[in-house]
Amino acid sequence: MKKLISLLCALAMCLSLVACGGTSTSQPESNDTQANDTQANDTQEETPAAEPETEPEAEPEAEPAASTDYPAKNVTIICPYGAGGGTDLAMRILAESAEPVFGQAFTVENKTGGSGSIGLTEALAAEHDGYTLVTASVDLITLPLLGLAPAEVSREAFDPICIINGEPAAIIVSADSEYETIEDFINAAKENPGSIQLANAGMGNIWHLAAIGLELQTGASFTHIPYDGGTADAIAAVLGGHVYAIVCSAAEAASNIAAGEMRVLAVANTERLAAYPDVPTFQELGIDLTVVALRGLCVPSDTPEEVRQALKDGFEEVINSDTCKAKVEEAGMTYMPLNAEETNEILDSMSGNFESIISTYLESAS
Repeated sequence: MKKLISLLCALAMCLSLVACGGTSTSQPESNDTQANDTQANDTQEETPAAEPETEPEAEPEAEPAASTDYPAKNVTIICPYGAGGGTDLAMRILAESAEPVFGQAFTVENKTGGSGSIGLTEALAAEHDGYTLVTASVDLITLPLLGLAPAEVSREAFDPICIINGEPAAIIVSADSEYETIEDFINAAKENPGSIQLANAGMGNIWHLAAIGLELQTGASFTHIPYDGGTADAIAAVLGGHVYAIVCSAAEAASNIAAGEMRVLAVANTERLAAYPDVPTFQELGIDLTVVALRGLCVPSDTPEEVRQALKDGFEEVINSDTCKAKVEEAGMTYMPLNAEETNEILDSMSGNFESIISTYLESAS
């Protein structure tokens, strides 16, 4: 009996030890689980720390446009030619039409002289912050080629914004002129070289170059009389009998033509103007001369990109508005809305033509 009791006691002790061993072996598993949980928590806590490397970087990209807040004040448009001429009129139409779109006043300032280079130079001298714009025209091509502009004035120095108007060159005389046709006019200049005084808006100006092109194409020879005050002064000289004719756009003399004070002899366009259907083109007469003045806006090319883009976007809306179109047509000007990309394209396409005219002219003048 005693042996049986001893056996039972020994068995109870073994069972107790097994139970204790089960408890001790399960403890490490609990610790491992805790460690894994801690690792998982550590990993989860590390993830937010990595997020700022991606998401916050996307936010600053949108800040420049907001921080630019362009325009925050009034804007000046420099016109390199005198008040009353076609370029001045186009700039004032752009200024008036831009105010509702940009929410700021645009003021035109006439800075004449140097065949247009004075105005371009002043635009480069001003702060390149988008608050001083200047007329974009073929002057950007022609003045450097003619050597009539400082070294800093070049096609590359300016970034075009838009074009609002394009006008072909025209030969215009007073209503009582003895020259009834363009053939009469050219023949007189060929028979008596230098006897015909032909006014323009400044040496190197597109109208002067058109006259040079006419000489090169026909063999005629004119005496060129520049008026740095612009086309308005040149028209006054024709009406006053100081010169025989003027080369400019028909639109610039529209009021004088309508009043019966002046007559258009021919236009340097690919087709006749709708406003003057009876006036022939030089092309019709076998004279290969096409010269069209472009009028728009540009800024120095190193103006901040976000400002230039704001100008391009805003003025694309301006030039394509019904209000702007109506003002251009009411002024008797040819409506030609071109955005920044289109303006660059047309300037590039005309560069070769002007290089040829100017090169030939400089060679003949040397």
